[in-house]
Amino acid sequence: MKQLISIFIFSIFVCTAYAQDATKYQKERATMFTSYIAEKESLSDEQELFVYNVMLERVVNANSRIKSSPELAREDKQKIYKDEFSKALQKLSAEFGPKMARRYMQLSNEARKNADNN
Repeated sequence: MKQLISIFIFSIFVCTAYAQDATKYQKERATMFTSYIAEKESLSDEQELFVYNVMLERVVNANSRIKSSPELAREDKQKIYKDEFSKALQKLSAEFGPKMARRYMQLSNEARKNADNN
């Protein structure tokens, strides 16, 4: 029963992430986050796909919310990023537990900082 629920939730994430037509940049960003996390942690293919879908949804949602209001101040954009971070953290916590979810989100931030510095 638990596996059935997990599969159902996983399929919803897949549908949600792909229903929003992510751009090439957004897919590359999600891939970068996921690859960095997978490199630092031992993830199965299924876990890696789950993390990818969460990261893709995070990037797509933040981007669409920001583009819907082009006059946003920097502080408002930061609030959107924090909100999407929290949503991704909740989804990862449900799958991996709060400790590992925080670790994965910390690693995604490291990957972002490394990419932005290069």
